[in-house]
Amino acid sequence: MKRFKWLIAISLTFVALIPTPAFAATYTDIAGHTDEAYITEYSSYGLVSGYPDGTFRPDATITRAETVALLDKLELYPITQKDSSFTDVLPTDWFYPYIDSAVKSGVVSGYEGNIFLPQNEITRFEAISIVSRLVRSENYNSVQLPYSDSEDIPLWVNTSVRNLYAADVIDTYPENKINGSTHITRAEMIRMLDKAMKTYDFDTSRVSQTTLENYTNPQATATEIPHDILGYLTIESIGISKFPVKDGADLETIKTAIGHFSETPIWDGNVGFCAHNRDYKYDFRNLKNIAVGDTVTYETRFGTRNYQVTVIKPIAETDWSDITAAVEQNTLTMVTCIEEQPTKRLLVQAVQK
Repeated sequence: MKRFKWLIAISLTFVALIPTPAFAATYTDIAGHTDEAYITEYSSYGLVSGYPDGTFRPDATITRAETVALLDKLELYPITQKDSSFTDVLPTDWFYPYIDSAVKSGVVSGYEGNIFLPQNEITRFEAISIVSRLVRSENYNSVQLPYSDSEDIPLWVNTSVRNLYAADVIDTYPENKINGSTHITRAEMIRMLDKAMKTYDFDTSRVSQTTLENYTNPQATATEIPHDILGYLTIESIGISKFPVKDGADLETIKTAIGHFSETPIWDGNVGFCAHNRDYKYDFRNLKNIAVGDTVTYETRFGTRNYQVTVIKPIAETDWSDITAAVEQNTLTMVTCIEEQPTKRLLVQAVQK
């Protein structure tokens, strides 16, 4: 049953902010639009409407308050009794009951300083963070993001991006960049919501169940790691425990840490490591004792993954083919010297479990 909403005096400003009902077929400005199908389908379920003049304005930006008003259409179950207490959201504001409801449903939060910034245009990262709370993909930690700027995704939204990409709610973007600080349009917001709802056949009760699960059992999030460290490598079977990884394969770098081949990715894809085979605190002296099937753990600011050793072999010192090869599964490739064989290297590869 629809939750009781406060009675609010409707002004012309309010009408401009919250579209009034209009059937998808009456929209005069979506024909041929890239997101026409998503807008039409989402509208057909009564989850979004157009403006009094028959337009939808697909390329207009959308505010954080308007986004929360859209979420209210889903009638999500309240998860917490926490009240909205943002200092910039007053009980007399038209959007107050929507924000209060969204807070209770566990799908939105504010900024530092207890503010919500309701009139700010919402960014792609902010929208992804919100929609991700409606969806849960078990494969979020194994996907390879295709974006050229994926390594610049902030920690607070990294898991959300991976969750929605794994769930096919988001896909590629222009110039192969996610550009998360971009202010998104009404059309893009509806595209994400429509794709999310399709996974539940538009059954809002199932969405509420997922929202509850995400609230009570959140997916693992990225962790803070010192700025000069890429991550930590652990291979318990050969006595390697949280060895720090630093970017670079030069001699100075691998005197103080496991080195990372800068030519390789740092998280998704084929990640390449190298180290001395002796004499240093963080070296690969015991890599020669590793066995197929052993577990390798790599912890980074993007998350933690477990890998299983699949390949152990000698390679020529000039052979970079395995290190730079594209892979379908996330892979760690580790290289070190072989004693008394100066032209050879030991290569070990592990794929994500």
